[in-house]
Amino acid sequence: MIEIRFAKKGETTRQKEIWKLSFGDSDQYIDFYYTHRYQEDETLLLLEGGEIATMLTLLPVRVITSTGASLNSTMVYALATHPQYRYRGYATRLLEFASRHLGQQENFFSVIVPAGKKLFDYYRSQGFRDFFFVRQLSFHRQKLESLPVGANSCTITGISPQEYNLIREKQLSGKTHVSYSIEDIDYQRKLSRQSGADIYGLAVEGEQGCAVIEKRGKDRVLIKELLIADQFIPTAVRQIAQLLPAEKYILRTPPFLGNRLEGSIRPFGMIRANQGVDPATIPAGPGYLGLAFD
Repeated sequence: MIEIRFAKKGETTRQKEIWKLSFGDSDQYIDFYYTHRYQEDETLLLLEGGEIATMLTLLPVRVITSTGASLNSTMVYALATHPQYRYRGYATRLLEFASRHLGQQENFFSVIVPAGKKLFDYYRSQGFRDFFFVRQLSFHRQKLESLPVGANSCTITGISPQEYNLIREKQLSGKTHVSYSIEDIDYQRKLSRQSGADIYGLAVEGEQGCAVIEKRGKDRVLIKELLIADQFIPTAVRQIAQLLPAEKYILRTPPFLGNRLEGSIRPFGMIRANQGVDPATIPAGPGYLGLAFD
């Protein structure tokens, strides 16, 4: 017998097992999520014979269009099936249930960030399409000296989730993008701080920007989001490197930024209209998502 429902108290041990088997994250990271972000009423489960087989999380977000319209939407997160129950179509059934449920709640779109290139094909087969893009580049510390910076000075300080969201929305005004709640930005701040970094405010010649940064091990820094006027990005990166020394840096920006740097633009996230919502309402792309809590 198949049952689909939202999670109840006392079911996290099985969920953590599925998460570990599916994504390979450390127990520390999984426990961190279940301590700081997990909510039963956002966790959808498929059970076979009373055993949890597949799970997904529905994170409320908003899709903001280039004209400023704000549309209730959902990020589908941590979709996973226990290895014992794979190849039975359970992930598809859970996605379809979620789409019907969200459509009934007047929720416009589901967005998802596939955890690997191969999964893009799977989600395309489920009606999702490439929509959110990032510019990404990797570089070693010695390359910092060759970045095309001017005589700009940059300050960088840790800021609150409320301050971060204000700067973020100003920087993304007029662009189709995903907007997050204060609670989600606070969760990202916890992730960043656990790693030894933070969420930051940047200032260059009166221009206010922001950045989400995580340290990945001893010698690697991931700049998950950097938003500031394009001409100031090299200066901001140099300042970040002074604050957080490392051997290697990975930088993600929206596709419309970072033109002075090398790197490539790639699909990052996908979108699908929920059931009962006209797919024609999907705004013109490309869009920018940014934070996937990956």
